[in-house]
Amino acid sequence: MIGEHGDGAVVCASSTTVNGTPADVPLAEVRAELHTRPGRISAGVGRTRSGPAGAVLSALHKCLGLVDGTEKLTCEHRGDWLGIPLRFTSGRPVACLPALDADEDAQLAATLTKLRSAYRALGCPAPTSTLLETT
Repeated sequence: MIGEHGDGAVVCASSTTVNGTPADVPLAEVRAELHTRPGRISAGVGRTRSGPAGAVLSALHKCLGLVDGTEKLTCEHRGDWLGIPLRFTSGRPVACLPALDADEDAQLAATLTKLRSAYRALGCPAPTSTLLETT
C-alpha cells in the first residue's frame, strides 16, 4: 500500500506478487479489513503499545546504515509528501514505487489531492527540493 492511512490508502494489487508470481488480491476484503482494523485494535488494547516505537527503530536502523531494507515512510517525492516504500542501502534511501494500473493511479491522484489540501490548510510550505531517487 502507498499514499496514506485510511481511505487514502492505495492497495497496489496489480503489482503484488508471491515468489515472482502475480497474486490474486481480494480487494473488497482488503479494503474492508483496512476500514475495520483501527476500531478492532482500539477495542482490543485501547491504544497501540510498542508498534510505533518498533517502527521508528526499524526505520532508524536503516537510515543510519546499520541494516539495509525497505520501509514505507512519509517523505517528499516529486513535489508531494506521501507514504511510499523506500529501499535503504548503506543508509541511502531510494523511492521504489510499484507499478500501478489505471485504477490504482487514479486512487493515488485522489490521495495526493486530499493530502495537498490538508497541507495547504495547515499552512505548510511547498517542498523546495527532491531528496530521493526513484527506481
